[in-house]
Amino acid sequence: MKKIFILVDALGWELVTTYGFLDTLLPFRKPLRTVFGFSSAAIPSILTGLRPDAHGHWNLFYFHPDASPFRWLRHLRWLPKSWINHRVPRKLIALLGRKLSRTDGYFSIYGIPVELLPYFDICEKRNIFDVEGLLPARSIFDELKRHNIPYRVYTYHAYTDRTAMQQVKKDVADNAARIYFIYLCELDAFLHVHIDSEDAVRRQLCRYADDIAVLLETAVARDPDAAFYVFSDHGMTPVRERVNLMGVIQELGWREPQDYLALYDSTMARFWFFNEPCRQAVTRRLEALPCGRILTVQDREQWGLAFSDARFGELIFAMRPGAIISPSYMGLSTWPGMHGFDPDHISSLAVLLARREPPVPVDHICHIYDLMRHEAGI
Repeated sequence: MKKIFILVDALGWELVTTYGFLDTLLPFRKPLRTVFGFSSAAIPSILTGLRPDAHGHWNLFYFHPDASPFRWLRHLRWLPKSWINHRVPRKLIALLGRKLSRTDGYFSIYGIPVELLPYFDICEKRNIFDVEGLLPARSIFDELKRHNIPYRVYTYHAYTDRTAMQQVKKDVADNAARIYFIYLCELDAFLHVHIDSEDAVRRQLCRYADDIAVLLETAVARDPDAAFYVFSDHGMTPVRERVNLMGVIQELGWREPQDYLALYDSTMARFWFFNEPCRQAVTRRLEALPCGRILTVQDREQWGLAFSDARFGELIFAMRPGAIISPSYMGLSTWPGMHGFDPDHISSLAVLLARREPPVPVDHICHIYDLMRHEAGI
C-alpha cells in the first residue's frame, strides 16, 4: 500500500479552518501542538518524534566559540564595523562560513553582525532530510533505510514546490516506492508577506489544494487504499506590534561582547552574560516589558528546551504572540506575518489532514513520526 506524507510549511490550523482547505478530499482534520521556535526546531521534531532538547536542534545559531566556522573573523576586528557588515563582505563571509562549516544543510547568517559571528556555531550541519542527517538522533529516514523500505523524499534541495509535486505524481504513477515524503516550503514565505490579504491567501491555498488533489487522484488510481496525509510544522501569526528590543537593551550601556552577547530572533531574544551586574540589569529591564516574558525553568521543561547547557541561551525572552522584535537579526523588514510564538497560541497550531482517521493517536507534531513508522510497518 502506498503511503504519502506532505509537509506544508506554515499551514496552520487557523488557515485550514478559515479557508476550508481540502475539506472534502481530506475529511479527517485535527489541530496539532507544535514546539517553541522555528522550522529549524519543528521539522527535526517531526522527523524524529523528539523534542528539541532530545534531538539537539532548536534555533540555527548557538553559542560555541571554540568550534565556530567564523572564528577566523576575529582577525578582522580592527576593521570598521560598517565595512565588514556591508552587503558585499557579508556575502563573501557567508560563502566562506558555509564552506568551513562543511554543511549541506540549511545555512544563512541572516543579519547577525559580522563581529559577533565568531562566538556562534550552526546546529544544522547536515541535510536533515538525508539518512543520518540528524545524528545522533535517528530520523524516520534512518528507520526506513534500516528496514529496507523503498521511499522517496522531495525537498527544496532539489525541487521547487511545483516541480516536487510534478515529480512525485510521476513517481507514484510509476510505483517507484512505498513511502513518499514531500516537503513544500514556499507557502511559509508567501504567508510572511500576505497573511493579511484574504484574497491572495485564498488564491495561493487553492493552488496548493489543486496540486495535492491531483496527486491524491493519482495515488488512489494506483492504490485505492493509499494512505494520504497533509500536515504542517506550525501556523502563522499576524503581526500587530513591533518593538525595538535591541535599542532597549543597548540603552542600558553594557558592552557587547565584553559584558554580554545577544541574538535577536524576531520572536525571541537570547542572552549570554559575562558580567553579573549586566545580567541583573538586563533581567530587570526585560521583566518590566509588557511585550513578552522571560522563560522560566518550567517553561523550558514544558516546551522541550531543557538543554543540558546554555548553548542556546542563558536567558530567553519570548515575545507575546503578534509582537515582534524589529529590527532583529532575522532582517530589517517588518513582515505582516511571523511564527515562532507561544506553541499553545491558536495561531501557532499546526494541522493534520487525512483521508481517514490515523491508526495511532496524533496530538503533537512529534507524533507524526509515530504515524510514519506505523504506516511503514516498523
